[in-house]
Amino acid sequence: MKEVKTPSKKLTRVTAAILTVAFLGFVFTAFAAMLINSHDDLLESVRMTPKLRATLPKHANQLDKLAARINSFTAAIAENMWLKDEMGYANSAFQYALGKRVINTGSQNMITLTDGHLYDLQDYKSLEGNARDIVELRNTTLKDIPFLFVYEHPTLYDPAMMPSDYAALDHSAEMADEALACLREGGVRTLDSRDVLPNCGRDLDDLLMVTDQHWSTLAAITMAQRIAGEINDMTGANLDPTRLDLENLNTLTHEKLFMGKYGQRVGTALVEPDDIVEYWPKYETEITRDFKRSKTEGHGEGSFREAVTRFDRLDPEPGKTWNTYAYTYYGQVENYDLLTNPDAPDVTVMLLKDSYSAPIGTFMSLMARHMVCIDLRQDSRPLEEWIEEYHPDVVVMAYSLQMLRDDEYEFG
Repeated sequence: MKEVKTPSKKLTRVTAAILTVAFLGFVFTAFAAMLINSHDDLLESVRMTPKLRATLPKHANQLDKLAARINSFTAAIAENMWLKDEMGYANSAFQYALGKRVINTGSQNMITLTDGHLYDLQDYKSLEGNARDIVELRNTTLKDIPFLFVYEHPTLYDPAMMPSDYAALDHSAEMADEALACLREGGVRTLDSRDVLPNCGRDLDDLLMVTDQHWSTLAAITMAQRIAGEINDMTGANLDPTRLDLENLNTLTHEKLFMGKYGQRVGTALVEPDDIVEYWPKYETEITRDFKRSKTEGHGEGSFREAVTRFDRLDPEPGKTWNTYAYTYYGQVENYDLLTNPDAPDVTVMLLKDSYSAPIGTFMSLMARHMVCIDLRQDSRPLEEWIEEYHPDVVVMAYSLQMLRDDEYEFG
């Protein structure tokens, strides 16, 4: 039998030492690069912001606060890791090369649906606790104010979109059904986007993003029209949904501008960025807008397009042909938006929003005189103060599945 030669112990030690030095060098280089490029984000992650405070248990002690800061800092490191995107692209490409339809991207399992949309499979989690909190909010804080809950479902709107072999791995519909049943049993009026978007006469490809979990702005406009009809039915208001008919709106398409969070995992070699479309009225408008974004308060006024559009989000990022923030051009990241339209019926709508419903509020300003749009995750004022100040005719809570899954968020 032929003798197999093994490396000498000295050679093995030298090789191990070289690999160790190389690995440690990469680790220290990556850490230094992260500190240089992302030090502001890392510092912000350990501040006791309202968002971080929302993760604390009631009657939190100093140890709880320390643990929350450590968890937030750890998450920030993962998010800002040097060459994070490039390593993610390589990992995704390798998994696709193996023929996998579902690829692991850290804590998520992402599937390519039959129509090419990317989608995170949703593990089961009971949403009844948060649903009961919403019922309690309606019965206590809101009291006799007309209240509508709008459920915003992510990408999966047609069972045929899910490859049949993987359907059992996704529980989004099951969770949504349970939460909505609990709300209805509690007497809350609901509107389900699964009943609206697939039946609105528009192509799902025009309503959904390929590279992101969010809807397109056209979907937000479609939902705004339906919500206006619900408000009219509930309150006797005379909001005019036809003001958002496409024949009454100008459009401008920014082709392949937005690379959403799903697309950022795989890169442009495997998926094209989504188009971003601007919409603004053909008729004359005069909108006043006051808003808060992070710590900065701002004011805008003029035509609808001038007052509400973030044009800085509609340019490619330096060195790229696309923008990872292009979706936020209609108020998705603002703590609050206060929109006034003197030409609309004298109705005040308070919208408790997330990133899906922010553009709904923006376009509803074309139908209601006062839109008070609040992201309770970011604003530190209690809901009671908002209600006392603005006396809304109706309150709309429009939340996505992702919001309902977050049991660390206290509704209201």
